[in-house]
Amino acid sequence: MPATTFPQEMSFAVTGSAPGWPLVLYFHHVHPELDHYTSLTPRAFAEGLATVFDLYGPPLDPAALDGPPPGEPTVLITFDDGHRDTLEHAVPVLDRYGARAVFFAITGRAGDPAHRDAALTWPELAALGAAGHRIGAHTTTHRKLPELTAAEQAAEIGGSLGEVAERLGGPAPPLAYPYGLPPTASGVVPSGSLAFGTVKAAPLPWATAPHLIRRTCLPVGHERHWPSLCREWRDQWSRPSHG
Repeated sequence: MPATTFPQEMSFAVTGSAPGWPLVLYFHHVHPELDHYTSLTPRAFAEGLATVFDLYGPPLDPAALDGPPPGEPTVLITFDDGHRDTLEHAVPVLDRYGARAVFFAITGRAGDPAHRDAALTWPELAALGAAGHRIGAHTTTHRKLPELTAAEQAAEIGGSLGEVAERLGGPAPPLAYPYGLPPTASGVVPSGSLAFGTVKAAPLPWATAPHLIRRTCLPVGHERHWPSLCREWRDQWSRPSHG
């Protein structure tokens, strides 16, 4: 049980990571006006990062994703969907802190002119990668994987991972599941890939569950609880009963 009592409506975020493994935070938008449970204004995003980094220190470099677990608590910042507002509003804040993040792109939108105004393009994703961020896959079309056939699940996952690797190069890209829903078909996630869920996933060690890594978030509207929440997450890192 958490050492601190939190409002029931933010209970989904209270569980952090498995002991000894990085806390992974996810966002969708950083925008002055959007209303979404993982969308923050630029000011709130900056305040949230300051709160997290005050307890965790510098965030995990995405280049270290494939390495051993860290020897002390750390945090990984991730963004889902490849929304353009993350480039416009989140990256300047990340730069202010010298932080690098993982951007999970919906690959079918990245090269589609119909999404040009809302989604990051391949050149923009390549520039983020060159700046030290890491680009991952968020499937090709962002459909709910459990609702698809085994062949469709394999195409959604394999196609997006393959396109990121082909276009951007580098180490094997990580994967994030749309809506936090893992595939029901077996063998569709490559054995060497890291795959991330959301708050729906259990806090299991990455070595045990590399294809369903839990992520959590800073609950919108509960900013005054963020310092306590960050302390709770950090305490969980070494709490044997957690997970």
